[in-house]
This record gives sequence, C-alpha cells and structure tokens, in this order.
Amino acid sequence: MSESASLPKINQKMKQINKGILLAFTASVISGIAIFYSKLSVAQIPPLVLTTGRNTYVAVLFLFLILFSGKIKEVKKLTRGQVIRLTLIGLIGGAVPFYLFFSGLSYISAIQANLIQKSLFIWVSLLALIFLKEKLNKVYLVAFILIAAANFYFAKIDFSIGKGELMVLAATLLWSFETVIAKKTIKHVSTELVGFFRMGIGSVLLLVTSFATGNISTLLAINASQMIIIFVGGTILFFYVFSWYKGLKYAPASLVTLILTFAVVVGNVLNGSFAGVKLMPKDIYSSILTILAVVILFVFNFCVKLKPQISKIKT
Repeated sequence: MSESASLPKINQKMKQINKGILLAFTASVISGIAIFYSKLSVAQIPPLVLTTGRNTYVAVLFLFLILFSGKIKEVKKLTRGQVIRLTLIGLIGGAVPFYLFFSGLSYISAIQANLIQKSLFIWVSLLALIFLKEKLNKVYLVAFILIAAANFYFAKIDFSIGKGELMVLAATLLWSFETVIAKKTIKHVSTELVGFFRMGIGSVLLLVTSFATGNISTLLAINASQMIIIFVGGTILFFYVFSWYKGLKYAPASLVTLILTFAVVVGNVLNGSFAGVKLMPKDIYSSILTILAVVILFVFNFCVKLKPQISKIKT
C-alpha cells in the first residue's frame, strides 16, 4: 500500500489517540478529586463499608447505563473467553484492589497513596510492552522520564514500608494487570459493559466479604450524612471509570496511564487549597514536571504532524 493510500488510515488512528488522550486527561482530573474525597470519606465510614456501598451504587449506575443504551444485548453475544476476561476484570479491578486501597488509605496520607497509585504507569508500560507489544518512541520516553522524576525524585517523601503502603502498592499492581486485560477486552466488548462487569462483580464480592466479616449490619445502619458521602463518592467514581475505559479504548494503555499521573497535580492543588496541607518546594517542582510532561504529550499529538507515537498501535 502506498504512503498516500495509508495516510487516511494513519490520520484516523491519530484522531482516535487524540480522543483517548482527552478522555484520559479527564479521568486524571477526576482521579485526583476522587482520592482527595476518599481520604475525607474514610474518616467517616469504615473502609470496607465505604467501598462496598460506593461500588454497589456505581454498579447500579452502570446497569442503568447499559439498559438505556441497549448495550445489555451484547451479553448474549459474549464468548467464553470474553466472559473469563470480564470476570477477571471484576475480581482484580473492581473488588480486591478497592478494598486494599481504601484500607491502606486509612493508614497513610492521601498524597502518599496518590504517589504509590500513580506508579501504575510504570507497571502498565512494562506489561503493555510484553503483552500488548506497545513501544514508546523518544517523545513518550521523555514524558515517561519527566513523570518518573516528578513522582519519585522531587516529590519523594519518607516512606516507611508499612501496612498502608503495601496495601496501596498491591492494589496498584492488581489495577495494572486489570488495565492490560481490559485493553484486550474492549476491542470487542463495549466499555459500558466492561465497566458494569468490573463494578458489578466487584460489588457482589465486597457484599459477600461484608457478610463474612460482620460488616453488613454497619452498611445497613448508615445514616443520611454517610449515605450522601457514598453517593457523592460513587458518582465521582462512576465518571472516572467511564472516562478511563473510554480513553483506554482509543489510546495505547501506556499512554493513558502516563496522562493519568496528572491526578497528582490535582491532588496537590486540592490538599493545599482545602485540606490545609502546606505544599513543600518538592511538591511544586513535582507538579511542574508533571504538567510539562503532559503538555509535551498534548503538543506532540495535537500540534505536531508526526507519525503515530506507538510503533505498533493496539487500539
């Protein structure tokens, strides 16, 4: 095929990637808000009760979405392999890591949790290289190095390898594997259905855990103010999952997780503005580097007429 004949196909790929970048950036802003709000929430509601109530609410929202959008019809067409992948997404994406993350958040600060969770881009990039055959070019590599420096050099804080840190790290690793599985799944399954399985299976498992641990009575006894906390947090989570999977559908997994690190900047702004946290110079330098990396990615994709950034684009 000639270069001129392949140009429209390349342009279409670029448009999809750009759409994925915008959606991933939206998800990063929502993620920063979600983690900040979750830190406030775990002070009011036990982690397992909070996670179970919130994820169940999100599952119901996704159920309404697939019912009204007609995506529910896809269920009958699912192959055995797709059902297995969707089940795995529910297990390692919608249940266990949420409980681990919010339990860990009750032991460490939101900034610490945010930084650990944002190491997601490292694990996903490695897994995407192995399983999705995604390769970063020089521009993406520059952004990768800037974000790594922002997260683990300028923004470094004194971590004690304790229970909270290990819980959040374990959750992050599980989400990394889920990202790769989801990327493969959304080639043939709608993001809405993937979101429903993720939150649906996850909420069922969390409800079972609540029964087994005796927390179901606490969940059923929540008061009005706690219910509002769950509904607000659940709504934020719904929009995060929705925009995250949409971004993952259109752009490479390694790219969308790079963009997602912008959540740290959002978290710094919220902590400095509303939580009374005094931002240190290293936090400011970290935010500047992250912003610079994201700007480079935006400029490269939207303004510079170059070939697609991923050598083998798997979208």
